[in-house]
Amino acid sequence: MNSSSLTTLIVDDEPKSRNLIATILAKYCPRVELLGAVGNIEDAYAMIQKRAPQLLLLDIEMPHGSGFDLLRRLDRSDFEVVFVTGFDHYALQAIKFHALDYLLKPIDALELMEAVEKARQNWEGKRDRERLQQLLLNLKEPDPSSHQLAIPTIDGREYVPVQHILYCTADGSYTSFTLIGGRQLISSKNLGEYEKILPGINERLHHCFFRVHHRYLVNLSFIQKYNRKDNFIQMEDQSNISIAHRRKAKFQKILKELNLY
Repeated sequence: MNSSSLTTLIVDDEPKSRNLIATILAKYCPRVELLGAVGNIEDAYAMIQKRAPQLLLLDIEMPHGSGFDLLRRLDRSDFEVVFVTGFDHYALQAIKFHALDYLLKPIDALELMEAVEKARQNWEGKRDRERLQQLLLNLKEPDPSSHQLAIPTIDGREYVPVQHILYCTADGSYTSFTLIGGRQLISSKNLGEYEKILPGINERLHHCFFRVHHRYLVNLSFIQKYNRKDNFIQMEDQSNISIAHRRKAKFQKILKELNLY
């Protein structure tokens, strides 16, 4: 292997999955050096401490501890991670929150190749290591409303505390964030993505979000007034946001359940 090879460890409890990933790497990823493939977080932890891989291809749900449990145990974040998982809403929500890469099972060879190449480029360019650091910090804090959201912008990526977001506005395929103090950020992701990622009303958190209109996703904690007659809300920055007629009944029910009005 040449010096630019990305040293990689596979962590997956399914032997077939480990073998498939290893086969794809050997056949299509010549710039990867596979250090090993392990089936549980104990073996993974020992291997990471001993060999310091530059990339983890990390399963999330395993019988004796999750991929997140492994990351919690580590006192380092000087590596790239690509998560490998079956569909799990909450796991994917955490991954998307930090703009980290993931692959859904069954593994697609092309998607794996693209994810590995992106990880290699990030590693060589020492780019965006803060994503994993933020994930590790947030894993120690159980309340998602205290987490920092990774927002991809035209200048790179910015990390914004959830409790600083007043509301989000759809702008075509982009999303505009209005923050405390009046600052705005434009994200390259659409509003539907953030509706899935940000804490929803079912999570019963201090800062939770509801899509009151096809254009607006609001932080319910920052509603200053609700005008029932004209069907709009006023946010703390004095912005007036219309409530879509078809969302009005649900919105009023939410306000009542959360004791906001």
